[in-house]
Amino acid sequence: RSGLNYLFYHNTPKYHLVDPAPSNIIDCYIITRGYYTAMRRWLSDPSASAPVVPTPLDLRTSYGHLLDNKMISDTVVLHPGKFKLVFGSKSDPTLQGTLKVIRSANRKMTDNQIKTTVVDVVREFFKLEYWETGQSFFFSELSSAIHNALPTEISSVVLVPNMKQNQFGDLYQILAREDEILHADFSVDNVEIVTGYTTTNLRLNG
Repeated sequence: RSGLNYLFYHNTPKYHLVDPAPSNIIDCYIITRGYYTAMRRWLSDPSASAPVVPTPLDLRTSYGHLLDNKMISDTVVLHPGKFKLVFGSKSDPTLQGTLKVIRSANRKMTDNQIKTTVVDVVREFFKLEYWETGQSFFFSELSSAIHNALPTEISSVVLVPNMKQNQFGDLYQILAREDEILHADFSVDNVEIVTGYTTTNLRLNG
């Protein structure tokens, strides 16, 4: 073939020097066990310190074998992954929200039991092994998981943002950057039992 113009592009989010000689450039986003453990401790213990994201140097020191085992034609770039918290008080204010639940008329569980079950479902939904960096959140999937766990106890569940400037539906899809994994900072404080939905409790009027 002739008459084809070819231009090599590689967009790197960091200020790396890119060698165009290798044919494969592999970006690895790593969540270390220490960072994950520190994050869980911080979410469960108010007195714990906020976790520190590992540096690229830390990753090269701990995971240097990934670089040693690469092919000659490959370039492996190790990026520190980080958590993007949602819903709870330790997340960004624009991502804080409350699950508002309407109980079923045929329920057998108490309000506290329903709240506890919802918390368990949300935490299970956001387990690290179920997510990848850059993966987006869709509330329809979480809503289905909650209804499956409480099929006869609740009739409806919605997610309402806490921030006054936000509107109903703003949290129904949450995007993550290529180096972020979504994780829920969630407790019974983020669940509210309501008798019905109104323009006020859904923030339909701003």
